[in-house]
Amino acid sequence: MFEDALRYPWTGEDRLETIVVGGVLGLLGFLVVPVFLVFGYLLRVLRRVDAGDEAPPAFDDWGDLLVDGLKAFVVALVYGLVPAVVLTVATLALFLPFTVVSSEAVPGTAAAPDPGAGILGLLAALAVVALALGVTLVALYLLPAGVAALARTGRLGAAFSPRRLRRIGLNGRYATGWLVAVGISILASVVAGVLAATVAGAVLIPFVNFYGNVAGAYAIGRGVREVPEADLRAAASDRAAA
Repeated sequence: MFEDALRYPWTGEDRLETIVVGGVLGLLGFLVVPVFLVFGYLLRVLRRVDAGDEAPPAFDDWGDLLVDGLKAFVVALVYGLVPAVVLTVATLALFLPFTVVSSEAVPGTAAAPDPGAGILGLLAALAVVALALGVTLVALYLLPAGVAALARTGRLGAAFSPRRLRRIGLNGRYATGWLVAVGISILASVVAGVLAATVAGAVLIPFVNFYGNVAGAYAIGRGVREVPEADLRAAASDRAAA
């Protein structure tokens, strides 16, 4: 799957035009709207690959791209906010009692340091970090599954459906596609880091990032497409009952 994903953006008759347009949109990302258009294109790639079409889509129907991109951005935003919210709540829950106790100290008295409190605070800090890392990894793993559900149904709610996320996320084929997408993302980052050494190379970074993102979307689409047919029928039944 890794090699297929790497080759995917460079297939099709309009491959050069598509990569150029995607890279230019990346260069114009500071205008915000181009970012949504790229999101929409990646969602279109995922949807097409999930449906069994191996030909990369073109940049057309810009209005649909923008709407799809906004939906994909909302999904990414929600999944990104979850770790932040969990970290904030956990931090307050663990450290607020220590703050309250400290504020109740009697003025004018020197309290001896409590070694036990220091160890407890360190353990609490480690617990918060571990919790934040765990939730972040889960969110990063389920984010493409949520986007895939959005691509398949066209509905935002599907991206947060526990049953759909469970069917997709717990499937080994999706896990393989996710790992391939992560590997491609790391590879693209390394290439971008090398290109950043020169001004001319830095200009090419958005094009490399776009290429890597398209290849990653292909890998996720392949992983979702290869979910057993029984699971897909079950997902369709859930959609009909919703």
